[in-house]
Amino acid sequence: MLPTPLLESVIFDLEVVPSDKGRPAKITMVGALRPGSDDALELRVSSNPLPALQSLDELSVNAEYLIGHNIIKHDLPIIQALAPQLSLHERPVIDTLRLSPLAFPQNPYHRLVKDYKLIRDSLNSPLSDCRSTLVLVEDQFRSFSQLNDLNPQELLCYQALLAPGIKSDLGVFFASITGQAPVAISELKTLVSQLLQETDPALQRDLKVCRARLEQLLEEDLQREDLHWPLAYALAWLRVSGGNSVLAPWVRHQFPEAGRLISELRDVPCEREDCQYCQTTHDPRHELKRYFGFPDFRYEQPGKSLQHDIVLAGMRGQHVLAILATGGGKSLCYQLPALNRFHRNGSLTVIVSPLQSLMKDQVDGLLERNVQCAAALNGLLTMPERAEVLEKIQMGDVGILLVSPEQFRNKAFRRAIRQRQVGAWIFDEAHCLSKWGSDFRPDYLYVSRFIREYTADQPLAQIGCFTATAKPDVLADIQSHFRESLGIEFKVFPGGHERTNLHFDVLPCTKAEKWSRTDGLLREHLDAQEGGAVVFVSSRKSAEELSDFLIGQGWPCKHFHAGLEPNTKTDIQDDFKAGQLRIIVATNAFGMGVDKADIRLVVHADIPGSLENYLQEAGRAGRDQGDARCVLLYDPQDIETQFGMSERSKLSIRDIQQILRKLRNESNRRKGGKLVITAGEILLDDDVETTFSADERDAETKV
Repeated sequence: MLPTPLLESVIFDLEVVPSDKGRPAKITMVGALRPGSDDALELRVSSNPLPALQSLDELSVNAEYLIGHNIIKHDLPIIQALAPQLSLHERPVIDTLRLSPLAFPQNPYHRLVKDYKLIRDSLNSPLSDCRSTLVLVEDQFRSFSQLNDLNPQELLCYQALLAPGIKSDLGVFFASITGQAPVAISELKTLVSQLLQETDPALQRDLKVCRARLEQLLEEDLQREDLHWPLAYALAWLRVSGGNSVLAPWVRHQFPEAGRLISELRDVPCEREDCQYCQTTHDPRHELKRYFGFPDFRYEQPGKSLQHDIVLAGMRGQHVLAILATGGGKSLCYQLPALNRFHRNGSLTVIVSPLQSLMKDQVDGLLERNVQCAAALNGLLTMPERAEVLEKIQMGDVGILLVSPEQFRNKAFRRAIRQRQVGAWIFDEAHCLSKWGSDFRPDYLYVSRFIREYTADQPLAQIGCFTATAKPDVLADIQSHFRESLGIEFKVFPGGHERTNLHFDVLPCTKAEKWSRTDGLLREHLDAQEGGAVVFVSSRKSAEELSDFLIGQGWPCKHFHAGLEPNTKTDIQDDFKAGQLRIIVATNAFGMGVDKADIRLVVHADIPGSLENYLQEAGRAGRDQGDARCVLLYDPQDIETQFGMSERSKLSIRDIQQILRKLRNESNRRKGGKLVITAGEILLDDDVETTFSADERDAETKV
């Protein structure tokens, strides 16, 4: 039950057409109610809003408070501009939007509030919104009352910061809960220190924040009235920090000092030995053991660990370009800083990845370590699954998001990502950015443009690029791209390709012998030991035929290629990782994506398209650091076959000209505007003459 002062208040809401192109905002409806009585109104406004505002003013006579949602920044300035003479401007104000992050800092926050808006149960009804606001303020009062019982020093902090006098806007509100006048700033220092004590013994620290920065806050920041609201929001978030709660986007926008305080308290390491927070949270080895259970990183030589140095740079927010051999622990080098960032400040790490199977393996691997904050967004998801991931991104449940580069053109994804503070943008398999790379993906280049737009009004987050391909022209291309698009320079960590546990062989044989040689290699390596094998071929048809042959030889085997249904791909990956399926015959659609530790044999029954592809695919073997064998079955005719496939995948200048002419003609015929047209519509036009037809398997890709 609300206290008497709140029952004797007025709750109001305006329906407004926003200002546009110099035109002022226009009120279309006014709604209001008195919680302690049946008095209410809902009025439509035609041209003159003053009569409706006068009625609202009359309803507000003798009201203890004006209550509303986002009224300080939205409704009240509009009324002030239109009717400054109204007496309601003298009333103290309670804005439920401003109280929500304090009352409900824990995800999932409150069922009636999404970002800064009320969730409506009816369309264009300000009176209905007033009733929702009444429910919200009742819930806020109840939440603060519970907080007063469980953790009274926190509520006393809010009262001292936001209602320093009993006659201030929130004075009666907080006093009716705490039962006392606000404490002095000198007493507040002790309360804030108590509030920021660490309560989780597993974290091995005494404070939730840096000791040095806390001392500065107590001596300086508490004295500044302009920091009191931001500090209150920072304290509320710090109480629940380390979980899945994030600072509301509107708080970061309206009170940027709140984000700054959190960053300075949690993200900037000091050098003091008595600061347990910095000595643990900013120590890569401590965090490695905490999240992954490993006592230390891999070492290339005594005293030198490339993994440690890359992770440290990532945790410090430096732009990183790292070259690590496939199987060299590359994923950990960006996953660990991402988990550390999510714990420190709730920020999201976006990992751009080229393969769906790679994303799934990483999410599954983190789940096995009880890391629940990772998700993937790609074409393997059903529509309900996709909607669930987007919701989790916005709510703060996701700290690590693996996403294909094509998603950055998707409006729903772009909306979701703008609700979050992004702590880092990571490009896995970064050689896909380079026109010199064999796996060049043009959509990778678009991502940097999105990042530039996303960070137009805020500091640029860390950029990380990771690859096992270390060709000088590829690395130079990556560095040049980000220098030109985002104005950054990388700290480069050159790790190289060498994998001493992999043993490579090239076995000459004819095409007719390849199947039997593959069977023999499998028997040689899998009969006497645990583990799995991957056989790579150059085409979908070959994958299916060789898989059928091996099944006939008694092997638990399946084929894998880009033409399979998403659910089928997922099932095959899961069975292979679990050991229920020992052998996969695959095209390179599987190559970069599989992350199974105990692959003992990789066979290339056909030569791959490039040396980089070969290193990527062979590098799937022996990721547990155990010995593994990589065999290339070589027939001189394979080179001609590969050249033929490369030639068929090319587009001629004439192909491009024909497609472009068709698009221009269609745009003119439809008189401009957005042009939506399928590859089939283009290629089935008799006037379009290309070197490939609509029924070819890669026709859509070429278009």
